[in-house]
Amino acid sequence: MAKSVKKGAAAPVRAVGASGEKMSLALSISWWSLLALIFVVPIAMSNFTWLGFKMPFTYDQFDIFKVFFQRTFGLIALAAWGWDLLTNGGKIRRTPVDWLILAFLAWVAISTVFSISPAIALFGKYRRFEGLFSFINYAVIYFLVLQFATTPSRVKTIAKTLFWSGFIVAGYGVLQFLNLDPVKWGTLPFEARRAFSTYGNPDLLGGFLMFSLPVALGLVLSEDKLSMRLVYWIGFAVNVWCWIVAFTRGAWIGGAVGIVLAAVIAYRHRPQFFKIDWAPIGAISALAAGIIYKSLSSPNEVMNFAKRFGSILDFSSGSGQTRTEIWQAAIAAVKQRPIFGFGADTFRLVFPRYKPVEYVRDAGYRSVADNVHDYPLQLAAGIGIVGVLLFYGVCAWAAIRSAPLVFKKSEDHRRILYGSFWAACAAYLVQLMFGLSVTGNTFLLWAAMGVLLAPTATAVEIEAPSWGLIAGVAGVVLAGLGVGYHVVYLQADNWYLVTMVATEGTDRVQAAQTAASLNPYNDMYRAEVGVAYRDLFISYLNAASEAQSAGQDPTANMNLAAQAYAQAVTSLEDSIRFVSWEYDNYVFLASLHNIAGQTLNPSAYDSAIQVAKRGIEVEQYGPAIRVEMARAYSGKGDNQTAITYAKSAADMDPAYLDAWLFLSSLYETVGDKARALEVLTTFNTRNPGNATVASGIARIEASMTTTPTPTK
Repeated sequence: MAKSVKKGAAAPVRAVGASGEKMSLALSISWWSLLALIFVVPIAMSNFTWLGFKMPFTYDQFDIFKVFFQRTFGLIALAAWGWDLLTNGGKIRRTPVDWLILAFLAWVAISTVFSISPAIALFGKYRRFEGLFSFINYAVIYFLVLQFATTPSRVKTIAKTLFWSGFIVAGYGVLQFLNLDPVKWGTLPFEARRAFSTYGNPDLLGGFLMFSLPVALGLVLSEDKLSMRLVYWIGFAVNVWCWIVAFTRGAWIGGAVGIVLAAVIAYRHRPQFFKIDWAPIGAISALAAGIIYKSLSSPNEVMNFAKRFGSILDFSSGSGQTRTEIWQAAIAAVKQRPIFGFGADTFRLVFPRYKPVEYVRDAGYRSVADNVHDYPLQLAAGIGIVGVLLFYGVCAWAAIRSAPLVFKKSEDHRRILYGSFWAACAAYLVQLMFGLSVTGNTFLLWAAMGVLLAPTATAVEIEAPSWGLIAGVAGVVLAGLGVGYHVVYLQADNWYLVTMVATEGTDRVQAAQTAASLNPYNDMYRAEVGVAYRDLFISYLNAASEAQSAGQDPTANMNLAAQAYAQAVTSLEDSIRFVSWEYDNYVFLASLHNIAGQTLNPSAYDSAIQVAKRGIEVEQYGPAIRVEMARAYSGKGDNQTAITYAKSAADMDPAYLDAWLFLSSLYETVGDKARALEVLTTFNTRNPGNATVASGIARIEASMTTTPTPTK
């Protein structure tokens, strides 16, 4: 049924000179689906407000849309390729590296079984999605590229597809820098006019540019037609512009590595160089120098190239300091579970338990790191040290196996493109030492490895089996079901968006329930049901209060409030059972019990204390859960214990306003106005300008001039 048709060390040279082959309809569908995947995924996002829509289509406007297209096109491509092989027979191209990839996937699967949250390890954390499914998807993309990248012309087609996608992505980033963004965005969590393009974050955009920069340069140096060479120069210039104005330090380092490597590799294959090339080289150099020079006058340290670049090795302040604290947490987590890890993409759950207390002070009580910003550590915490060794073993083997094709001197300009993919892989892996891996970028690493290993692949001839038609139909049906599931995946996130921004009351609850029912494996959707019930509970309490103020009977609204409270408790407890390491759910539930203790039944304070104790076990240095603990003890009349917890929360985060205000109010309650004033004065010294704190200081000072403060 199967036989090897090609082996030998000389395979790289022969493959470069191979001719194209005609493809069947099924193979054509597979090939074009693969190209569509490479083109569409980087530019995909769900915000179409520039077309007149009032809202984005999904709450996660970037990653979930990229995942959808990546998996949809991947399923179509795989099903079509499998159909052709099963019904017509054909060739399967493989390399020894494939076995290590299979071992890596098997290990991720084992880690998923032993994960603290198998569902998250399987599907990935929301807005990251790099669970087992994504690693399988990467491997499928690698496999498909390995099957199709059989000729230099196809490799060039892949490169050109990436080039045009990169031109759009980088061009849009430049428009954002120029303040010409046609898309409506909410409040950005980073500096205005900093490029983030279709990735929603400058760091993630920087990861994509690690591929588009070297490949664009490779197309320039391998192109003989002057008109297309000029087009590629323009694309490279736009990429350089965007690369600079993303102001991402890891990408600057990785991009420099990629550009230098691409140029060195190209030199070894004697590229043609035309006099006209000096014009774009000079223009790009002048453009880069001009952007950098103009940035030097910016008072913002992030948008100032010199200050930003100079902070690369500064680990004592700013993001450098918090990053080292995240690394400390990751190392502590790896020491706890060094073999299997905690499960792929579970770091958001792991971080609160292992973070140092200094991180709370430096980043604030709301900050939770869902990524290590160092891919080896990210993988180690997720899939263990064995998983790290397997992954980097795959990368190293691919690099070594393709090195003769890339670095051996020749006069074959077509090898320059192979070299640009090699340089892109190196650039991305360097950038990942400081950045984040997301599905919208990392699939390109696996695709690039497929390109590099394709010339060394052994082709095995497969005859169509007698049961091939049945298997082919089954494959197509399964692919269709997979695509349908991912349509539902998007619908669920659309309902989550409705829950978050467009409804209130019972409509909000129903929207949250719809999102959770469509995708019950998303822990944030589940939690939002409980939060929606909590908000409904509060709205009924407010209605009851208004009715009472108007001289009306509040009983009906209080009964509805009690029902909403019970439903909120049930939903949040369900969320905690589903993913017990998610700290936020304990804060939500403890806060809910405290409100109920104040308005429905004082015994709810005891429930709040029990939930808060569980929350502190999950996040030892969590100021928010300690404030809820303090509120519960205060509600029970134990203000001294409440002060202990409120003070610990305030000490952890000097900028946590609610903790400091509540601590001051507790001191007032026990009659210690001097300490109440000291608390607010201390906060005001560290965080001047808060009107609530200023009025509190004035009020306490005024009361102290008329009423003596009891001494203890």
